[in-house]
Amino acid sequence: MLTRIDVVVVVLYGVLVAFLGYYAKGMIKSSSDYFCGNKRVPWWLAAISHHVSGYSAFAFVGLGTLAYGSGLSAWTFFGPPIFIAMVVGSLIWAPRWSRMKIFTPVEYLETRYNKFIRQLFAWSGIGIKFIDEGIKLYSLAVIVHVATGWPMPHVIIACGIVTIVYLFLGGLWATVLTDFAQFIVQFGITLLFVPMVLHRVGGISGLYQQMPLDQRGLFSAQVSPTFLFVYLFVIILSYNGGTWGLAQRFISIGKPREARKAAFFSGVLYLFYPLAVFIPMWAAHSLLGPVENTEHTYMLVAEKILPAIAPGLLGLMIASMFASTMSMLDTDIHAMSTVFTHDIYRRSFNQKASDRHLLRVGMSATVVLGALTIASALLTIHMQGAFNAMIEWFAAILGPVSLPLLLGMVFRKPTWRGALLAWIFGFIAFIFFKYGWPLITGLQSTFVLYTGMELLISLVVFLADGWLSKRSPEDEKRVQEFFRQFDNIDSGSTESISS
Repeated sequence: MLTRIDVVVVVLYGVLVAFLGYYAKGMIKSSSDYFCGNKRVPWWLAAISHHVSGYSAFAFVGLGTLAYGSGLSAWTFFGPPIFIAMVVGSLIWAPRWSRMKIFTPVEYLETRYNKFIRQLFAWSGIGIKFIDEGIKLYSLAVIVHVATGWPMPHVIIACGIVTIVYLFLGGLWATVLTDFAQFIVQFGITLLFVPMVLHRVGGISGLYQQMPLDQRGLFSAQVSPTFLFVYLFVIILSYNGGTWGLAQRFISIGKPREARKAAFFSGVLYLFYPLAVFIPMWAAHSLLGPVENTEHTYMLVAEKILPAIAPGLLGLMIASMFASTMSMLDTDIHAMSTVFTHDIYRRSFNQKASDRHLLRVGMSATVVLGALTIASALLTIHMQGAFNAMIEWFAAILGPVSLPLLLGMVFRKPTWRGALLAWIFGFIAFIFFKYGWPLITGLQSTFVLYTGMELLISLVVFLADGWLSKRSPEDEKRVQEFFRQFDNIDSGSTESISS
């Protein structure tokens, strides 16, 4: 349980985050500053923000459970796929996001397809994100509840309010600045914690020897090569823009060449840092023995080691959990508020809104969407057994929403019909292979089956439309002009979105 010193550390961290939000407020001169940093965020800061925003307490709960039960394959599951995704992204999507003069990831869809597609993907994307947000806040509540005994709803509400406050004040600048602070906190505690764990189990060789024999391979029953092949495509879509907030990091960079560097640097961090999360889980077999609830394993190891070293370290660990989760929350809530303001409110309800008015709408949307995120997390507590189903649903339905979004800036021929049909048939494929296939065949449906078929069908429908559909001369001219901005993509820059 936390001591008074631990509680003080956690509170001080919350004060620091709120201060950074207040500091960032002074950097907000326009709606462009609030929503995308006016494309002046340094590449290294955007890279760290992109990396930290890819974690949450779920890494310590869901992925930690995988590490405890499956061993080394947990790293195979998390590290290499994201690294590969970011290498691909550094070559294809990161510089394209940077080159476009846009506020949001779905804004370009109107030029590329039409207004209806932009609205469809904006509304459906916001709806899907609440599933993701509930998972993240639930995971944090599990971690803090184990360490403190505090009621999970109280943890969710407190974390959500802190996130809303600094986002409300500082927009994108608040998110990247707090992400940097969270990067320091997170890495600082793991630099202390991981060596302590390794010392207790006899170093790297001792860690490996104490692991169960069936956990020493890079693959396992849960993480098979076939699973990884399908999962890799989900990760490529998610980390390169399917998760809107991560695309915002590239949009906020003024030069495509620097966006490439940011994507690659973030990928390198993803390749190595997960080891700091998994090593305590791998050592838990020796340090703790059998664990009844594997979701609690990471904090049980921390409670065993950190208080004996120095007072306040367990509180710092809890602060790092808040840090990682709030990094994801601020990224996603900010992305949703930006999409709502520019792609829904401005485009459909008030096209003549002034810059100051849009800024007020964006700040209000941050509060409302943050409150809905808290509600989603509170609902997740009561769903219990549906928690894993929610994770599967989010990973699976990401494809139909993100595939036309990302491929639309790569392939010229598909039309708005292809984007719409890929969205429709992707969802139909998911429902059929997830629920209909077992009823028809009597066979169990797997992630590989329903996600793989959903992605394949969405991709085939999208590309086939490019061969079958024709655009009007006016639409063709508009699309060709859109793609012309990507010519010689490494030259030039977009210094300011308002320029």
